[in-house]
Amino acid sequence: MESGFAQLLLEHTPDALLLLAPDGSISFLNAAAEELFGYPRAQLLGADSSLLLAEASREDFHGVLAGLCVTGRRPREPFAGSGRRADGTELPVEITCALLPLETTAGATGPDSIGAGAQPARSVALSVRGAGHRTVAASSDQRHGAAAADAAAADAATQRRRTAAASPAVPAAVAEHDDQLKAGVLRDPLTALPNGTLFNERLAAAMRRPDPVDVLLLNLDDLKSLTGMLGRSSADELLVEVASRLRNCVRPHDTVARLGGEEFVVLLTECLNADAVAARIAESLIEPLRVGGTTVRPGLSMGLASKTPQTQDGAELLRQAETAMTAAKTGGQHSWLRFRPEMLSTAAHRADGETGLRRAVELGQISVHYQPVVSPGLGAVVQFEAFARWERHGKLIPPNQFLPVAEQSGLIREIGDEVLRRACAEIRPWLAGDAAYSVAVNVSGLQFQNRDFATDVLAIVRSTGVDPRQLMLELTESVFFDADSDVLRQLRQLREAGVQIAMDDFGTGYSSPGRLKELPLDKVKIDRSFVAMIKTGQEQLPFFNTMVNAAHALGLHVTAEGIETPAQAKYLMDRGCDSLQGYLFAKPAPASELAGTMESALTAIDKVDAAR
Repeated sequence: MESGFAQLLLEHTPDALLLLAPDGSISFLNAAAEELFGYPRAQLLGADSSLLLAEASREDFHGVLAGLCVTGRRPREPFAGSGRRADGTELPVEITCALLPLETTAGATGPDSIGAGAQPARSVALSVRGAGHRTVAASSDQRHGAAAADAAAADAATQRRRTAAASPAVPAAVAEHDDQLKAGVLRDPLTALPNGTLFNERLAAAMRRPDPVDVLLLNLDDLKSLTGMLGRSSADELLVEVASRLRNCVRPHDTVARLGGEEFVVLLTECLNADAVAARIAESLIEPLRVGGTTVRPGLSMGLASKTPQTQDGAELLRQAETAMTAAKTGGQHSWLRFRPEMLSTAAHRADGETGLRRAVELGQISVHYQPVVSPGLGAVVQFEAFARWERHGKLIPPNQFLPVAEQSGLIREIGDEVLRRACAEIRPWLAGDAAYSVAVNVSGLQFQNRDFATDVLAIVRSTGVDPRQLMLELTESVFFDADSDVLRQLRQLREAGVQIAMDDFGTGYSSPGRLKELPLDKVKIDRSFVAMIKTGQEQLPFFNTMVNAAHALGLHVTAEGIETPAQAKYLMDRGCDSLQGYLFAKPAPASELAGTMESALTAIDKVDAAR
């Protein structure tokens, strides 16, 4: 028989025919297989054969294949089980399988696992028929009738294919339409990477083999803010570039998939050094990306987990990678961590904290304490800074312990709005005493991801009856220099309405006088880490003069925070700091204790003045 005719016969036979490579992947299928399972051929070639079986039938079928590879004999009866179509529906099928002669697989690189048992060294041919018409209790007549129906259906299908073959334009159009309808079934439509469904199939297949399996789960931490800055089309371009870099970091047989949004996952099989791959990926993605005419460098958090004898399944391995990725988020941008069992207890503690914090927000249990800011020149308290507090189990939790949880969980916006609302309402009677008085509220960079943040702030100010000029928002230096352009737009909108803006932690970043001049600023706050360098007040620390003089030259007010001793206060007063803040004057306290707080602050000022 001529090979061309044999190929034509295989292609147009009414039964679905497939050929499985030694590793269980599909290396050939005919038109009937495409029609039966609803997948275009391009998506099935190279995919794991388990994709076409319902979950409940896979283990039994793997057993049939394992037995076939051990005995070399075709099973007496066809395998009866459930197949799975591209749309997720299941259908009863009968599968007849046979080993191909050894010479046809001589080019295989070596045996691999198809099932949980023996290791086949040869390819396997499958003939698959839909068995929906069959029943266990069918009579002989029913079986004959069903066979006739099969034949009629097969004839009809063959006739359709013959008719299409007579007009070359028809099959091309049909195939193109079919591909368009099914393109998103197993592939991410944006990056063309495998999606979650295909990744899970490959992970399950890899877990059945004895070889090493590693999973790297990674998240682009600030994709949402970048989307707001760049626009959707440029953000999509960014994702495509990230996908390309990831593929270039792994071997051809490894899997890079996009799980959706900003999350990607990498499956490594038979990898001897997964840590090196993780480092290579981090190094690749730390390089700036040029998209939409803008250079960006998205933050990356990545978790690595490896299969061990104790790993139950792929889902557990993926959970471990997620736990490590979550832990990496606390380590700063472009960090990755390998999973460790102790991370589970940390994750449980964090989840418990998030649950408790969410309940506290819902019940209005986030309170606000106030710390005075004093003006040595006026000898008076001129501002109160608001600090969020959470009382849990009878203990007062400071903001540096629960605000990171709030940022990771998305609760920071609700907490920020509540602190601002309470601060304006509780401090309003004191603010009414002098137009120069103000209240300062800290703002997280994540709050600016809401494009209406500035509008919401002004609405809260109006609703509480506070003059916008008596509100100061404090942001860390990183928010100014790493933020997208929308942050600056909203800050300018706030300043135009009268709201004051302060840069907190001044000196810890890379700000320069030239850059400060470009920012919408009214005040800078010298970070407490610099103040802590003052021990006796006799130190030679010229950078204080530099910072204060540079700020004053730009018309900015200067506050030093973290002051705990009279020597520190005196040192900073002598160098021209406009205002001071710290435990020396008073600790943060509830609004009901403002009178006592102010008295404590004024007493401390008098003592410092007396010592000068």
